[in-house]
Amino acid sequence: MPSVSSGTAPVFVFDLDGTILDCNSFPHWVLFLLTGRMSSLRPGQRARLSVRTARLLLSRKLFRLSHDELQRRLQAASADVGPADVDRFVTALLLRARPSLRSLLNILAADCTDAVLATAAVADYAEPLGRQLGFRHVLATDRGRHLGECANSGSAKRESVARFLRAAGWSGRPFILFTDHVDDLPLMQDSALVCWFGSSDMLKRARSIAAQIKFVDCRDMTYEDLQARILPLCDYAALREDTAAHSASEMTLS
Repeated sequence: MPSVSSGTAPVFVFDLDGTILDCNSFPHWVLFLLTGRMSSLRPGQRARLSVRTARLLLSRKLFRLSHDELQRRLQAASADVGPADVDRFVTALLLRARPSLRSLLNILAADCTDAVLATAAVADYAEPLGRQLGFRHVLATDRGRHLGECANSGSAKRESVARFLRAAGWSGRPFILFTDHVDDLPLMQDSALVCWFGSSDMLKRARSIAAQIKFVDCRDMTYEDLQARILPLCDYAALREDTAAHSASEMTLS
């Protein structure tokens, strides 16, 4: 496999919710803020956080808050939650990581392959979770956003990934995207290959919207299948051949 210094090897870009994790972490985070045990907060602080979280959820249910604004205010409300409590939450989330991808990530980390976790989840827990998963680079929704600032999703995620790749000197390299949702369509359009972990219905929708993009349905792959399909693509020439073969197939079908 290529080393981190390779200038032509693909960069691996991973989504978190529904991709590495088999769930959406946001509801789990909300429940943690509502009811989770937190030794870092005094009883009064813990009660205020629970009440604040409940009020924000009510405002969301009444359509007074967008999802991004709910997320932003919850980040502000939970600013005093200590690292030990966050680590307990992260440990619980790790149990929801797909075994096939967890094993693949271990191999990528051991071989110093360049990989990025790019997620709409809040940096409060996404960053320590990413480190536990072996990522050196985590792009998440930052704390301290102003009113109206977007989370790290959709077009904003595409921009943050592009900005990171430029800063790292990797903007000339192809990247392979691991995702589960059409929310990542802007990022898909820049990728050399999309490894899909969403539903079959969502995959049909993604393919209909972005027919020019190559998708590999990885949702039901075992670790052995995933390793055999993905690891050879760490070689840029193999990725180029794989993409060319797909393009030729599309031309034949048309």
